[in-house]
Amino acid sequence: MQEHFFKKPYRVHSMLFCLFIVAGLAYATPIGVFEGLVEIFSRPDILVHDYIHTGGFGATLVNVGLSGLLAVGSLVLAKHEPSGLTKGTLWLVIGLAFFGKNPTNMLPIIVGGFLYAIVNNAPMGDSVLRAMLATCLAPAVTQLAHVTNFQPFLAALLGVTIGLLIGYLINPLALHMFAAHKGFTLYNVGFTAGIIGMGIYAIFRLFGLEFDTLDLWSKGYSLHLKALLGLVSLYYIVCGSFTKTKAVKKFRVSQLFQFHKYEIDFFKEFEEKAYINMGIIGLACLAYMWLIGGEYNGPVIGAILSVVGFGAFGKALFSSIPIVMGATLAALINQHFTGIPYNSGGFLVAIFFSTCLAPLCKSFGIWWGFVAGILHCAFAITISPYHGGMNLYNNGMAGGLTAMILVPIILFFKEA
Repeated sequence: MQEHFFKKPYRVHSMLFCLFIVAGLAYATPIGVFEGLVEIFSRPDILVHDYIHTGGFGATLVNVGLSGLLAVGSLVLAKHEPSGLTKGTLWLVIGLAFFGKNPTNMLPIIVGGFLYAIVNNAPMGDSVLRAMLATCLAPAVTQLAHVTNFQPFLAALLGVTIGLLIGYLINPLALHMFAAHKGFTLYNVGFTAGIIGMGIYAIFRLFGLEFDTLDLWSKGYSLHLKALLGLVSLYYIVCGSFTKTKAVKKFRVSQLFQFHKYEIDFFKEFEEKAYINMGIIGLACLAYMWLIGGEYNGPVIGAILSVVGFGAFGKALFSSIPIVMGATLAALINQHFTGIPYNSGGFLVAIFFSTCLAPLCKSFGIWWGFVAGILHCAFAITISPYHGGMNLYNNGMAGGLTAMILVPIILFFKEA
């Protein structure tokens, strides 16, 4: 019997990434896209650098599509068996390809993952997947070219070396860092990468290499990005609805709202039916943005698409809502004292990424999820200077710190 069209590994995602490229080329002329990509590839990538601001909307969509295809190609080459984490990883890659990731700064880190597997005879699929998550440190690959007087060749050589080391070292380090938060944040590699980023920045400063973080945000693209989010969400709902799977003989959509009964890998539990949850979460993010009057830009849509991806791995709607409410309250408190709007870009990114703590809410209840959202937001808006903006998963580090501090406190009160 012929395999169902949507059951082919990575086919659903590859098709969507190709559509991003087509849409980018349709939005702008090929020359405009080329010039935009040159701008994207040649500028610093540290936080916050909205590629739409620098290269334009069309070139950014093409960069997103190319980054996604690079990720898929690497996983296929590594013979990685798809899982829920795989889906989340792919969307972290393309989400952050709106602000900081591109094929040129990702490739050395991914190659470092392949080298780790070869040298240590480790499972290649897992090693490459962790390295792909570690592309959150992609700005470190190119930053030397922008802060030193080195010859371009030397700066490029050092940058590639840094990338290879990141991809190599992330594998053993991520396994050890997991013990710090005990799996109560979904962004383990983001937490690990934050520590590595702090180390890289400390070494840079040791040699007198100082640089300021960026603050580049696009404006005027809310309608474009709102439509993009709606289409992506509906795309996954359709793909999940029309997929035939044996994982759940009598599948019902209501099962997607009962994740407390199932393990964290929803793709393993429901196979391609997990796509429906991804789409539902995307529509929920769309509704949240409408309620608070938030403006869409590269970092915000990147954060939302990352949330959508992890709808296949650990992020359920009902275990995410309390965390989002807590993070929103934290933003409102900050607005009262500083005047910074609670629905500004930086807060929106922190609020959406705070859902990495969904396992904590699922395990300990709504009120602790609410507290976790507040603490996550507090960390997210303060720790970026410690890694020089080179860790694009700034919120992954914030989530890890939140879980590392909050979980022992929760266990103390529960045992008292």
